[in-house]
Order: sequence, then structure tokens, then C-alpha cells
Amino acid sequence: FLNYLKVVGDFLYLVKIKILKMKTRILFFALFLFQSITLLAQDMASLKTEAIKSYKAGVSLNFDAIFETTYPKVFDIISKDQMKAMFAQMMENEQFSIKLVEVEPNFSFGEIKKIEGKTFCLIDHNNVMTMKFNEPMEDAESMTDIFKSSMNAEKVTYDKATNTFRIEMRSTLIAVADELTKKQWKFLNKDKDNKLFSMIFDEKIVKALDL
Repeated sequence: FLNYLKVVGDFLYLVKIKILKMKTRILFFALFLFQSITLLAQDMASLKTEAIKSYKAGVSLNFDAIFETTYPKVFDIISKDQMKAMFAQMMENEQFSIKLVEVEPNFSFGEIKKIEGKTFCLIDHNNVMTMKFNEPMEDAESMTDIFKSSMNAEKVTYDKATNTFRIEMRSTLIAVADELTKKQWKFLNKDKDNKLFSMIFDEKIVKALDL
């Protein structure tokens, strides 16, 4: 009987040890999950802050802020001086002038993905601009169709009195954080055919982001 009690006692002791180990594993898992969720929340919080900075920099054409929020490898393709000159020519020339209108961006954040040691997120947002033509517009309807097809504009209105189009669309920012950015979020504007992104990142990343 004493031997029986000893066997039962040993068995219960082993059960306690196994339960303790199981509880420890559950605790470690819970802590890991909490830390992962916390890190993700921190990433998303900083992403939202930096996305607003990038949006406001673009709308205000604050070049210092634009350069600060742009993914650095963009400047391997086009220099900062070239970018300034390009913007100046695009915003006002002999044919038309463009103004960017600040609106509520209504950001829509995609999944944060880690690929090849880099972190990415696609961010859709509202984008509004006006384009005023210097010469009277004879066929505003055709121009409206062009804006919708070439810029994926959701809404285009024409003010005949001022010869100005208002173009409303959803645009996409591509957020990147990696060693080059010191793990800080930087951005690229997604173009229609993803040419700029494909010049900087390899095909595996392009496919993983479904671009």
C-alpha cells in the first residue's frame, strides 16, 4: 500500500511538473503574442504619423519635407534638383497650371508585410488637384474621359468660367522601412504601371506586394 501511495505520489508530482511546464509555455506564448501585437501597434502608429507628414509635404510642395519623407533610393534615379525642376515644369507651364488641394486623406492601410528584411505597407488616400488651362477648352468632355482613364480619377468636374478641371482620385503611397531608412517609414508614390517601384526593388518583392 505504501508503495502504491509512492507510485501515485510520483505520478501526481510528474503531472504537476507537466502542468507547470505547460503553463510556462502558455505564458511565454502569451507574452510573445502580446509583444508582437504591441510592436505591430507601434509600427502602425508610427506609420500613420509619417503618412500624414508625407501627404502634407506633397500637398504643400514643401521640398525639404518631401525629400525627408521619400525613400532614399528614389534619388539614385532622379536627383533632388531634377525632381524640383520636374515639379516646377509640371505645376506651371505654357499650357496649364496645377494646384494640389489639401483634403481629408482618409487613409486606408493595407497589411504590414516583412519581405527580405524590409517592411512594406500600401496606403490608399484621397488626392485632389485642379488643372487650369490657359487656352479655352473646346472639348471638356473628352478631356474628362482622358483624366478618368489615365489617372484613374473617380470624379472630374469642369468649371467653364475659369477653364479649370477639378480631379478627385484615390492614390497609393508605398511605405518602406529597412536598414537604409534606419527602420523609419519612408514613402514612394505608386505610379500606374509600378515602374518606379520595379526599378528599386526586385521581382520577388513586387509579386509579394501584388503590384
